[in-house]
Amino acid sequence: MDNITKKNKSFIIKTKLRDKDARGSILSICDIPCKNVSIINCKKNTIRSNHYHKKDYHIMYVLNGEIDYFFKKINGKKINYIKVKKNDLIYTPPMEIHSTYFQKNTTLIVSSKNPRDQATYEKDTVRVEMITNKNIKHLLKKNGW
Repeated sequence: MDNITKKNKSFIIKTKLRDKDARGSILSICDIPCKNVSIINCKKNTIRSNHYHKKDYHIMYVLNGEIDYFFKKINGKKINYIKVKKNDLIYTPPMEIHSTYFQKNTTLIVSSKNPRDQATYEKDTVRVEMITNKNIKHLLKKNGW
């Protein structure tokens, strides 16, 4: 469990099938402490995130669709990229700028360390314009999409 939150870089988490029998199966998607679980619907050709969290972290599970996930160190120059597909989990640590782009309508389950009331969220979130409508096509092409 704590191996995840000790990482200081975004990464895909291998899902863990907890149980499977004649009744069906149970897939664990969040084995770290969290105070909020949200379902987020993202429309095709939209950008979300463009921020970092001072202390919060989250795990995103893609129910359908996919994410073009961009991230970098706060003072870093290199923008890293991960294609997050249906049924993938991705961990986002604190103090890392992250941006998401949706080429398809996408639905996510997001589990967060902190509660998601507006006051708590705003106090912990720093907005940064890393991905824009002007640079997204270039960044996708650069990453083979």
